[in-house]
Order: sequence, then structure tokens, then C-alpha cells
Amino acid sequence: MLWTTILILMVWGIVPLELLSPAFGQELQELIRTIDAQQQKIQTVIADFSQVKETSFTQEPLISSGLVKFKRPDRTHWIYLKPEPLEIALDGKSLWLYHPGRAQAEKYSLARGKRIARYLEPLTAVFQKTFAQLAEGYTIGFEGIEADRLYHFRLQPREEKIQRVLSRADLWIDKTSGAILRCKMIEFHRDQWSLEFKNLQINPPLTDDDLQIRIPPSVRVLEQSLP
Repeated sequence: MLWTTILILMVWGIVPLELLSPAFGQELQELIRTIDAQQQKIQTVIADFSQVKETSFTQEPLISSGLVKFKRPDRTHWIYLKPEPLEIALDGKSLWLYHPGRAQAEKYSLARGKRIARYLEPLTAVFQKTFAQLAEGYTIGFEGIEADRLYHFRLQPREEKIQRVLSRADLWIDKTSGAILRCKMIEFHRDQWSLEFKNLQINPPLTDDDLQIRIPPSVRVLEQSLP
């Protein structure tokens, strides 16, 4: 489950705008600057999400859904409601998993798991990073505008360490808000999963406590090691 969780959180890398390929052209660079300015205004988010995982190990796609909350700079709380309850939280230092149905919780230190932390730091930015920070080690292609309101971008990793996990990522970004509404990831072994966000609330009032998992005192928290 942990590796699935990490893949759920893998989305974007980091780069200064100046490192984007000149082939993008001035118009596309201006578009990215516009999206960047929009995203800098997003400090908190609450949204419903649906996730579809397609793998060669199962005949039918694995479908899950729930609620996600985000607060800059680095707090994210995923609340899975279906197919079974699960909560995942990151606070910049730790990754928490809580399975209410199993009365089980796990805590992973990102500081001790340096190798995984190197993957998570650039790739947990579903909301954390601006669009201008997407492309360290990625080739970015603009795929056009869909439904008159979504910018479609395609990212392909250049770095071998990312290629071992991720083959390609597609992002759909709202023209009005700059928020990422949908993403699709194709993994190295051609399995794929997608996330879609709906009913976005941008900049609702959220405190750090609002993004913590409420683990009952009776539940034992296992401190696990990451490689």
C-alpha cells in the first residue's frame, strides 16, 4: 500500500522558468507565466477527488474516491472514503497513513528515508508547486485547449531515476484559476492511474490542525522506515 500511496503523490518536478526549452516559444512561456501568477494566489484547497488505477494485475480498474485538503507550504491530507476508509497526510517531515477499518496507523519519517524523500520532494506537489516549477528533468509539451477551459500539458521525465517510476504525465489546468483539475500518470511498466478533482474550494479557511489525521488514542502508531 505504501508504494501505491507514493505513486498517488507523484506528480510534478521543479524548475525555474528560465530553464524551459526555447522551443516553447514566447507565447507558451507567457502562458506559463500567467498560470504561475494564478497558482501563486492559491494558498489552500479543498476538493473532492476520484482516482482510477489500471494495472496488468487486475482485469477491472481500481476506483477510489474521497476528499483532499491542502495548505501551503507543505501540508496535504487525503481522506479516502471508497472503496475503504484510508487517510494519508504529509506535513513536510512525515508521511502518515491511517486505516480506520483496521485500527492501524503508520508514520514514515521523510528525513530518515532520504532516497524516498528525494522522490517525494519533487513529486508530492499536487498543489504545492506553481506550474513554472514543473519541469526539472522533464520535457513539457503543450497539447492544446480542451472544452474551452482546460490547458492540456504533457510531461516526460528526462532523468533516469524518475523514468524508472514514471513514463509520462498529463495535466489539465483550469484557465480561470490555474488549478490542476485532472492528471494522468503512466508508470514505467505501463500501468496507469488518473486523478480528477471536482467541487474545488480555493482559499477556504484552513489551519494546520485541519490537515492532521485524528488518530484515536487506542490505535497504535507504528513508526516505519523508508529506504
